[in-house]
Amino acid sequence: MDILRYVLIGLGAGALYALIAQGLVLVYRGSGILNFAQGGFVMVGGYAYYQAVVGFSLPRWLGLVFAVVVGAVLGTLVQLLILRPMKDASALLKVISTLAVLMVLTSAAVLIYGSDLKAAPSLLPTNGIQVAPDVYVGADRMILFLLGAASTVALWFVYRRTTFGRATGAVAENVRVAASLGHSPERIATVNWALGAGLSALAGALIAPITYLQPQVLAMLVIPALAVGLIANFNSFPIVFAGAVGLGVIESLLARYVSAPGWSASVPFIIVVVVMVLRGRGIPLRSHVLDRMIDVGSGKVRVVPTVVVTAVMAWLVSSVFDLAWTNAVTVTMGFAILCVSIVLVTGYAGQLSLAQYVLAGFGALVAARLVADLKWPFLAALVGAVAITALLGVLVALPALRTRGINLAIVTLGLAVVIYNIVLNNSDYSGGTSGIVVPPIEIFGLNVSGLLAPGNYAVMALVLLVLVAVGVLNLRRGAVGRRLLAVRSNERAAASLGVSVFGAKLFAFGAAAGIAAIAGVVLTFRSFSVVTVNFDTFNSIVVVAMTVVGGAGYVGGGVMGGTLMPSGVGSELFSGIHSIESWLPLISGLMLLVILVQNPSGLWQVNVELVKGVGRRLRRKKAEPVADAADVEAAEAVKAEPVPAKRLTVSGVRVRFGNVIAVADATFTVEPGTVHGLIGPNGAGKTTVIDAVTGFVRTETGTVDLDGTDLTRLTPQKRLKAGLGRSFQSLELFEDLTLRENLAIASEQWSPLKYGADFVRPGRIQLNGVALAAAREFNLLDELDLKPGELSMGHRRLAAIARAVASTPSVLCLDEPAAGLSDPEAQYLAALLRRLAKDWGMGILLVEHNIDMVLAACDEVTVLTAGAVLVNGSPDEVRNDPRVLSAYLGGGDESDEPDEPAASGESDGPQDTAEPAGRRDGDLVGEHS
Repeated sequence: MDILRYVLIGLGAGALYALIAQGLVLVYRGSGILNFAQGGFVMVGGYAYYQAVVGFSLPRWLGLVFAVVVGAVLGTLVQLLILRPMKDASALLKVISTLAVLMVLTSAAVLIYGSDLKAAPSLLPTNGIQVAPDVYVGADRMILFLLGAASTVALWFVYRRTTFGRATGAVAENVRVAASLGHSPERIATVNWALGAGLSALAGALIAPITYLQPQVLAMLVIPALAVGLIANFNSFPIVFAGAVGLGVIESLLARYVSAPGWSASVPFIIVVVVMVLRGRGIPLRSHVLDRMIDVGSGKVRVVPTVVVTAVMAWLVSSVFDLAWTNAVTVTMGFAILCVSIVLVTGYAGQLSLAQYVLAGFGALVAARLVADLKWPFLAALVGAVAITALLGVLVALPALRTRGINLAIVTLGLAVVIYNIVLNNSDYSGGTSGIVVPPIEIFGLNVSGLLAPGNYAVMALVLLVLVAVGVLNLRRGAVGRRLLAVRSNERAAASLGVSVFGAKLFAFGAAAGIAAIAGVVLTFRSFSVVTVNFDTFNSIVVVAMTVVGGAGYVGGGVMGGTLMPSGVGSELFSGIHSIESWLPLISGLMLLVILVQNPSGLWQVNVELVKGVGRRLRRKKAEPVADAADVEAAEAVKAEPVPAKRLTVSGVRVRFGNVIAVADATFTVEPGTVHGLIGPNGAGKTTVIDAVTGFVRTETGTVDLDGTDLTRLTPQKRLKAGLGRSFQSLELFEDLTLRENLAIASEQWSPLKYGADFVRPGRIQLNGVALAAAREFNLLDELDLKPGELSMGHRRLAAIARAVASTPSVLCLDEPAAGLSDPEAQYLAALLRRLAKDWGMGILLVEHNIDMVLAACDEVTVLTAGAVLVNGSPDEVRNDPRVLSAYLGGGDESDEPDEPAASGESDGPQDTAEPAGRRDGDLVGEHS
């Protein structure tokens, strides 16, 4: 019967998890944001109840009301003051903003109440209730369970049966459509933030008498709530309650029957990771037309300034600074290395990892064991720690292959909890608070001990920082960096150009973990005892936050972020100010919020733009882009080399999305050297056909054959290798890369050896003959070093096609390349496509709404309606066929059927064709008209 007692105890804990997770669901349904600060609201509720009952001597029931009101007001302020100004920011930045709120709330609580445990009187009765012979459980646990069940029923009813609930569902489904129906997304988001925060504050007030109050402990209750919400897709209140109760019961039973440290808190998250990997489905994220991603640097290494600064710093730490400053600089350099690892995985690859600090501790632990137990030399142990931690980083990345975005942030946070609980906080492995004793460090006979020779140790840390920084800068300039940024920008487009999305993610996580291991070693080997219990999950969040403050897309920003960490240069600089070390986390969190709202690219980018602005004012006149003479000479020397002639045969392709048949029976052939048009009314399935042909959606039946090779079950990368390329309706250029870099991704020869070589020698971009010929053909030679946002709409369209051509496909699928172009531009594009087919020998499959362009460019036309072939023939035959006229005038319009699932973001409908900021002087006609 002991099992029954612990099951009942777990029910109460699970009910509290349910309240917190239900608050997360409310926030997500109302605003599309996963709120990592939900644990902060729990903490605020707990301390508000404590203050009201103990500090103000209010009745307990009134203290509970006070806690809920404070939480609701705080949630409202976060939505109005922070997230509403960030409405156009990317989902990644919004998640980081909630992490900043969590930091601010936790730091403020530490400053006000300290870190000591505090007890609050319970509102609920605590007497034991007999539920079976010899089985007693506290009455408060049963009341909590009933309260959780009641809240679940109430929320389910409100959000299923009331007008407000239906409006919230409409906003969650489609913000624009809901707004057009008269619902205010801002008002709905604010109300749900207030409700969600109030519900978590209620949980905090109820938890306070059970677990005692401690800021970071309460704040980290967001982790089990996130795990439960993730299983329920942040959508279903009943599933959240069932999952939370199950989680509470599992934790209770493991705490009773498993003696190994850390497993009771870790196994539930292992289960969550397994569930997410098996399910492999992402939360539908809100997208905005003007999403702002973190800016990234060019990766250029300025050799002379780097050498001078390194030499000066080495002289200062070895000969000038006292012990306090030397240690502060060493700590800063260790954290700078760690922040640079976040620049790699988050800034370059766009993957938010909340496990980097824990991975640094793991690397330090491995190095310490290699030195202490196996007697390895320090440098060998450092290399071994980097290799082993990189492998662990790859394991952490495995969920990234099946999850993305916010899901991945939750999974990495859960894995950080697992690694910390089972390894770093386990005295059997880490030595506990005493740590692992290591001998003094020697490198090539030189004493580099942090205690005996702190100056030498600081120089070693400096050398490691410079090597890591230069290596990551080199990586950015190389083929690997371009691929990482391509994956960050658009996974579909990257895959269409042959980039291994999985490979890029695995590399980013592995390399960043290896760099984190270097940081962990630098931070811990300063003494004779390596202690890793301080590498906790909360500080993983702090390190990410400081990197974003400095600039997560810049190596310099990572170094700047390192200066903001406690015990570093920032702390020493203001050491004369009383308790500055205690105030630094709060100041840093507030700085992060200001940065995210005002300039999400960070302080480093602000300084860079300031210097550039001064330079522009000195020059006064903006230089017009001019084609590089070497590019022009190389392009003129290249002739349009015919591609291998291959016939594309599509037979009986059928695509189903749930109960909707998007493509019923697509059958046609694209001959080499011809342009084959694919037209039809909106919803006919044209884009879905291209997606099916190029491998972006799975076909239910039918075959896709390229010159005798069956491509039906191949990935987009393998289809490109076979000779089948594509462009996208919405262009999907890589906005952070120049046009030259966009073309390089499509055209350069790739080898996995570049994953290592680019750290040392990335080399310059050498566009091959096909890419240069495509740039010349499309009149883009003078714009190769501009980013897509600096091009006119017409030239953006041309750039997207040129990039697809640069991959040298035998058959090129173009999805509405003339969308948003004027009639002269569209006719010029038609002539270009004719030249590609005639001179290059390409087969072109053209989906286009501009019928005049299709009839001018195509040798053969297939008309789709309701996902099936209506007519197939020459342009003249199609023009005069009465069935085609009937379909376009309403006889075959299936506009209610999507061309592809909503997750893909593509449709046959009209696109936003507003010309981006930047150059507006060019059009398609240009000098070739």
